[in-house]
Amino acid sequence: MSLLGTWWRSNQVELEACRRELSEALEQQRATSRELSESLERETAASRALTEALEQQAATSEVLGIISSSPADLEPVFETILANGTRLCEASYGTLWLCEGDGFRAVALHGSLPSAFAADRRRGVFRLDPDAPIARAARSRQPVHVADLRAEQVYAHRLPFTVAAVELAGIRTLIAVPMLKENQVVGVITIYRRESDRSLTSRSRS
Repeated sequence: MSLLGTWWRSNQVELEACRRELSEALEQQRATSRELSESLERETAASRALTEALEQQAATSEVLGIISSSPADLEPVFETILANGTRLCEASYGTLWLCEGDGFRAVALHGSLPSAFAADRRRGVFRLDPDAPIARAARSRQPVHVADLRAEQVYAHRLPFTVAAVELAGIRTLIAVPMLKENQVVGVITIYRRESDRSLTSRSRS
């Protein structure tokens, strides 16, 4: 019996040592997997940032090319800026507004806008409610992001400019980005999506 007991204890010690080694090996494997996962995430983020930088560089080059080819005609420049902004933000469509006195005039539209909405936006200078996203962006000189235009007071108060955006064009999410020249607001770019709650801010601000 004593020999059997000695053999059993010896095997238990060996089994315990094997369990410890196995546990340490598994923990090391988990740590390695975590490091690989983190490394992959960093590489993916770097690749995404590089892709976005190249897209922005291409967009800038396109705008500069148009300016150099037709310095007196700004309409193609406005249209290119708006088209690039809409594409980079993966948005449905957009509008570029220039300030005129205390109002805003649409000088470029991009995307498959309903004809009635496009005609309404081109009909002249709009003097907007101070709570309208375009007016807020111009006043604050900061981008204004709206997750759902239907939740805005300007829609709840049934102001025609916003009602047309929601009910004619189906606009839900938008961002309004002011254009500055020598620290003065000269216009606002608005980029729209028909879906609610999809953030436009990360790429549009870049």
